[in-house]
Amino acid sequence: MKLFLPVFIRALCSFAIGGLLVSNPQSMTSMIVQIIGGIFIFSGLIPILNYWMPSSQEQAIRPFFPVVGIGSIMLGLLLMLKPAVFVTALMYVLGIFIVAAGANQLSALISARKVAPLHWWVFVWPILLLCIGTLILCQPIKSASLPFLILGIACIGYGCSDLFYALRLLYYKHQKEKEYVDFEVIQEDESSPADDTEA
Repeated sequence: MKLFLPVFIRALCSFAIGGLLVSNPQSMTSMIVQIIGGIFIFSGLIPILNYWMPSSQEQAIRPFFPVVGIGSIMLGLLLMLKPAVFVTALMYVLGIFIVAAGANQLSALISARKVAPLHWWVFVWPILLLCIGTLILCQPIKSASLPFLILGIACIGYGCSDLFYALRLLYYKHQKEKEYVDFEVIQEDESSPADDTEA
């Protein structure tokens, strides 16, 4: 049973993580943006500290005013305080880019069709791009949280499969041990009459 205990713990952890991601993927999106904001703040503090605490050597050159560091801190604060605004803006830019890419590819294929015949399936991808871009523009927050939803479903599926295989192996191990015990009992029963006749 000790061999299967880590498998059960791993499956429970997968269920917990998957359930958290599936139940509220939007909060996970905001959390990732806030973590990125914290990284920006940390990277912005380094040049500011270097500016206010220069080297103790006499010939040390004082660094320039850390404009980039202040900008990094301001961006990090924006990401940490208003993650939804950043995610929405980012998804709008991504949606416009995907729609423009799909429209450009579709117009190029229509122009190429006048020169050479094309199969219908070559138009599937640009139309799909147009649909994806439109969906992102209509639902930017839900589109941003979709990868976390897929990741949560994958974690739950992994936990289910891991638990299923562990239970299956445990069942077969129990069956093998039971067959071995029955075999030993039968052997003892068959050998006992022979011993009585010899006596």
